Amino acid sequence: MKFTGLTIENFMAITEAKFALSDRGLVLIQGVNLDDTSAKSNGAGKSSIFDALCWALYGVTARDESGDAIINDKAGKGTRVVIEINDNGHLYLVSRHRKHKTHKNALVVSHLPPTLGAVWGDLTKGTDKLTQEVVDKILGCSLDVFVGSIYAGQERMPDLPGMTDKQLKILIEEASGVTVLEEAYSVARQRAGEAKTAAQGVVTKFDNIILARDRDEDNLKNAEAQHATWETDRLARVAQETGFARDYVQKVRDTEALIQAQPAKTDLEAQIKDLDDKIAAVGHEQQELADHNTGIANANATVTTLRNELQRLADDYKVKRAAVEKIAHVVGCPCDSCGREMTDAEVAPARVAAVKAANLVADEHKAKKLALAVAQNDAEKRVSERDAFKASMTDLSESTALRRDLQAKLDEVNRLTTLKENDAIRARQHGQRAKAIKVEPNPHDRTIERFKAQIEEHGQTLTDLADEKVKADTDVAHADAVVKVFSPAGVRAHIMDEVTPFLNARTAHYLGILSDGNISATWTTLVPNAKGELKEKFSIEVENTMGGKRFGLQSGGEKRKVRIACALALQDLVATRATKPIELFLGDEIDDALDEAGLERLMQVLEEKAKERGSVFVISHNSLRDWIPQVIEIEKKAGETTVREVAA
Repeated sequence: MKFTGLTIENFMAITEAKFALSDRGLVLIQGVNLDDTSAKSNGAGKSSIFDALCWALYGVTARDESGDAIINDKAGKGTRVVIEINDNGHLYLVSRHRKHKTHKNALVVSHLPPTLGAVWGDLTKGTDKLTQEVVDKILGCSLDVFVGSIYAGQERMPDLPGMTDKQLKILIEEASGVTVLEEAYSVARQRAGEAKTAAQGVVTKFDNIILARDRDEDNLKNAEAQHATWETDRLARVAQETGFARDYVQKVRDTEALIQAQPAKTDLEAQIKDLDDKIAAVGHEQQELADHNTGIANANATVTTLRNELQRLADDYKVKRAAVEKIAHVVGCPCDSCGREMTDAEVAPARVAAVKAANLVADEHKAKKLALAVAQNDAEKRVSERDAFKASMTDLSESTALRRDLQAKLDEVNRLTTLKENDAIRARQHGQRAKAIKVEPNPHDRTIERFKAQIEEHGQTLTDLADEKVKADTDVAHADAVVKVFSPAGVRAHIMDEVTPFLNARTAHYLGILSDGNISATWTTLVPNAKGELKEKFSIEVENTMGGKRFGLQSGGEKRKVRIACALALQDLVATRATKPIELFLGDEIDDALDEAGLERLMQVLEEKAKERGSVFVISHNSLRDWIPQVIEIEKKAGETTVREVAA
């Protein structure tokens, strides 16, 4: 993996910069602070270059700065750092922003596959946290590994010899790629758990099928018992319906005997017809009698109407005579409006009108009274005429009585005939019901068939599950074996044992150059305790043939050499690992506290590292141009920082 380019906008001291990072060889970065000559190169922004690299990748600088603290003071906004990455032909652009006009504070990742005709795709997720996971996967290492092996900073120089067993082991495991196996171990455990869950599922399913089979067998017994009960009930119902049919057949026979004891229906109908013909022959007399009765009714109605009219006129006459008398009493009485006494002359017109109205009613009463007398005479006359006609009519009482008797006998014959027919219908219905019950399907037949089929299916399922259980047990055994392989005591421990000799060889190589072989730093997984017993512990044992016998007893310069050697060895491990090798080393003032001889040896190591790894950048206050011809100069002037390449 190569970091091919870096673009910086308004980040910390740098307002704008862009330069290549890959295949540069050994490059010196120096600074000039024209705003503060007393600071020499301090504050010019040299470290900001690699702080920007670290911030763009992990969201925090190598000096633990984040948030708005990384924004260029003069710009106050618009911070953007873009890193171009080439991972075995896959191109990535990682862009992180702060108070940016377009992208706000977002982390953005783009990808261009090495396929012919491919286009850039967006790998950015919904949140920066999720997008950071994408970046971590691309890089294949955490911030600690990056700082520990790629970036040796003035404030973040990894104190590898001083780390605890846990810290050092985590760092080495990730640097060597063992964390991939840790993920595999996690996946293996997950799959082992899934295999055990699946196996348990088979057992549970097996047990459930046993329970289901037992339940269905019980249900089958119940269904068969219900089937037998239903058949017994069928026989009872057939017997009942057959009994009902016999009873109605007997009723039909009894009714038929009663019908035979009666006169024949045809004879009765013939006799009734002869009487009807005889009665019809004198039917006109009945019509004439009816006409007489109608005339009498009409005459009586007229009499009633006239009587009501006379009563009404009598009542009206009394009212009118009372009015005449009331007018007579008005004479001598005071007027209602003026109070003057009324005279006879003044009330005379009203008296005349009232008398006239009373006389009219009296005349009409006399006329109605005469009409009533005429109507009463007419009604009496009509009654006399009807009675005389009635006395002259033919006598049919004997014929009518005989017809009534014959009709009663005919009705009885018809009733018995209808009763016989109804009983015959009921006898047939009960007989048909008995036949239908005999052929009616037993409702428990299907239930029995269903339970038998389910029991058979359960048997086949149990056979299949037995084979499945054997396979599931085999899968569990295989999964447990895989877990054991990827466990910390398995292949991971083996790899760590293999990594240790590599680290020792590379550390010894660098310390051999830096200290003429006087200092040794040994990476070990076994450390003796106070009793001299070897205990499993990852550590770096330091010894100086010309001085202290452990790391804490070394001088500042000697500690610096040990840290540099261990960091370079760790970088070699990261650069040579099978997955995600990183061909870059950044040294920020790693030459500090070294004498002339130590500095010369360091340059030898860095030149070797540059040839092996492609690019080594060294930030220094010292004038190292005699050793490093490639120079990037950072100049700060008027609050702005410019970056330029200096020709050799």
